[in-house]
Amino acid sequence: MRNLTILAASATLLVVLNSAAVAGKTCVVTATEALPKITGLVVKRSRTRPVSPEILATWKGQSKPVIIDVDVETEGDAQTFSYMCVITQGSAFVQRTMN
Repeated sequence: MRNLTILAASATLLVVLNSAAVAGKTCVVTATEALPKITGLVVKRSRTRPVSPEILATWKGQSKPVIIDVDVETEGDAQTFSYMCVITQGSAFVQRTMN
């Protein structure tokens, strides 16, 4: 019985972690598509991070938002674009932030 409980808990944790990874990947793709259309823009890397506690304190949505940072380069000029992303009904919604 104990082994069955451990197996069930492990399976649940795996599903939660896998869905978070899929949500992060969906947000990165959507944020990359939202980048400005600039000739020569090259995406160098992207990463996710949690939103600030101030945003979470006032957040009323059901799913938890994340921040997506996309590092880009254009003709030697490096920039980072940040987007807040929320998964709603299986789709990612992104909005550019200034931090």
